[in-house]
Amino acid sequence: MEKFSKKRKEASVLFRIFRVIAVLGIAIAVAAVLTALKKDPEKKDIVKAPPGVKVVVATPVTKIMTVEAFGTIKPRKLVKIAVEVPGRIEYIHPSFIEGGKIHKGDILLKIDQRSYKLDRQSGEVRVRQAKTDIESLKTDIENLKMDIELSRANVDLTNKELKRVATLNKNQFASKNSLDKAEQQYLQAKIQLQNINNRLSLTDTMMEQKKAALAMARVDFRKAELALQKTSIKSKFNGYILDKFAETGEYINPGQVIGSIYQEGNLDVDVRIPLEKMKWIESFFQNGKTPSAKVSIANVEIARSYVWDAKVARLKAKIDETTRTLPMTLEILNSAEKVKNIFDLKPGTFVKCIILGEAHKDIFVLPRHLLKIDNILFTINDRYLKMKKVNILRKFEEEIYINGGLNPGDKIISSPLPGALDGMELT
Repeated sequence: MEKFSKKRKEASVLFRIFRVIAVLGIAIAVAAVLTALKKDPEKKDIVKAPPGVKVVVATPVTKIMTVEAFGTIKPRKLVKIAVEVPGRIEYIHPSFIEGGKIHKGDILLKIDQRSYKLDRQSGEVRVRQAKTDIESLKTDIENLKMDIELSRANVDLTNKELKRVATLNKNQFASKNSLDKAEQQYLQAKIQLQNINNRLSLTDTMMEQKKAALAMARVDFRKAELALQKTSIKSKFNGYILDKFAETGEYINPGQVIGSIYQEGNLDVDVRIPLEKMKWIESFFQNGKTPSAKVSIANVEIARSYVWDAKVARLKAKIDETTRTLPMTLEILNSAEKVKNIFDLKPGTFVKCIILGEAHKDIFVLPRHLLKIDNILFTINDRYLKMKKVNILRKFEEEIYINGGLNPGDKIISSPLPGALDGMELT
């Protein structure tokens, strides 16, 4: 039984080997047939064609050099509202709130005026009293002048009487007592005249005092009237309230700030220009002019983007030591014309400024990526590559400005050209 099983296993192994050999033989036969049927490939000569390129034609243009900068809008005229007289606020304009619109002539606030009106009345009374005193003194002067005339007449009369009595006494027709009495009357008349003259001489000083008192009364009246005027504050221009620090009923002291207002339409923006960029606009300042500019909102995307005209109003006196830039102020020219919606220019708006500099004629403006190392441009001339070295006036953003080395009509290669060699053939 064991011998029979062993012979059976050997027969199975021999059968498997035979089957593998048969499959290999068939595969070799098929491969031989396929190899015999295969045709030899036809030989073709390879023809090298020149590389194809895209070109742009060099066209001279006039280009205005610009300098870009960013800044923040600020009001040109900002007024802090402070009171000059103490008192309790009895009225504040309804629009005196942050962002409120104020018109020229509007009363912004009023302080309780009762005590100030009384002071003005008191001043008026003192002025009238001083005027009355002057008129009274003038009347006294006229009376004194009339008294002087009467006193002089009295002196003359008593003098004549004295002479008459003295003559009679000399002829023994008048007694000594009569002569003494006549002399006494004459002396009294002279004393009375002298007293009146003395009183009249003092009237000049008294008149100066009265006039000084009138002048002082008028000054006090004007002070009271001015204080009364200062109890109300009016707006001197159309503008907007920037901030507010007081309410109706509060007591305020002189010099206390109750808010601030800025003038509508008068806005500036401070920018800083790197010194190396000043060369594009410095010719304006050398000729006594200032360059113009364009201003737009920088950090907001809106459907209608406004652009405001501006001009360089002034250069600051000092270069910034930290950034090595030159600060300058731009004056917005037409901000009042484009105040229509929430995106109007307001203090604090972040804006982009483009300052317009010199205009350069007959220069070539090309994409920056066309420029190769050492300021080389690839051009095509009669189907052959020609490498031209050009003079770069300026590299600005993604463009280059060329003012030398190119001619109008030159064809500049704009597509990639690997392995470029001067003089290689192109299509």
